[in-house]
Amino acid sequence: MTHMHAPMQPSKLQNYNSTRGAEAYKSDYRRKLHRKLSDKRERALLTRYFAELGHQGTILDLPCGHGRLSDLLKKHCDRLIEADWSFTMVSLNHKDHGTDLRNYFRASALEVPLPDQSVDVVVSFRLSHHLETQALRERHLRELFRVAKKAVIVTWFSASSLKNMLRQVRVVLAGKKPKNVLRNQRVREMAEAAGFAQRHAVPLFWLGSGHVLGMFVRK
Repeated sequence: MTHMHAPMQPSKLQNYNSTRGAEAYKSDYRRKLHRKLSDKRERALLTRYFAELGHQGTILDLPCGHGRLSDLLKKHCDRLIEADWSFTMVSLNHKDHGTDLRNYFRASALEVPLPDQSVDVVVSFRLSHHLETQALRERHLRELFRVAKKAVIVTWFSASSLKNMLRQVRVVLAGKKPKNVLRNQRVREMAEAAGFAQRHAVPLFWLGSGHVLGMFVRK
């Protein structure tokens, strides 16, 4: 894995790969109200999506982080593959969840070391908005569609969300940095080009979040 395929800025990656950073990220979901609310919403949508997809042979969770969604995803497959760029996150996940029908490895979501259509479903949450360029965000999507045999479940920060529109005002008036967004139509176009149809594209929250949780099913 080359440095060019690292998914975030070096400073963010250093923190994400440190023991302190990994433990802090894990702690956030136990302590912070907005994290707990988003986690609850994401789990509800995942449960709804897998009710439609049915039980799967394999699911790839990339980036898996400390395994926040591990137990939920494991309920919906025979074997769960947990992967992340961070050695520390993978190690923490393995320590907490063991190897019961689970596999772990280090990987970048920009260069997934798996053959085409090698897993039934790919899940990729909360990475896209960290990728600094449009090209990287689109590369991320192409990799997910490439390795998925049946479906892709992915989040992105929507360019048309209220949160992004408000940020755009602050970009102009206060010199704030723009969000790392994708246009919903562009995501659909990329899915179509890869042989997938959009089944769902649901905002995490209409207010307070610009994230969309999409599900795409191979035609």
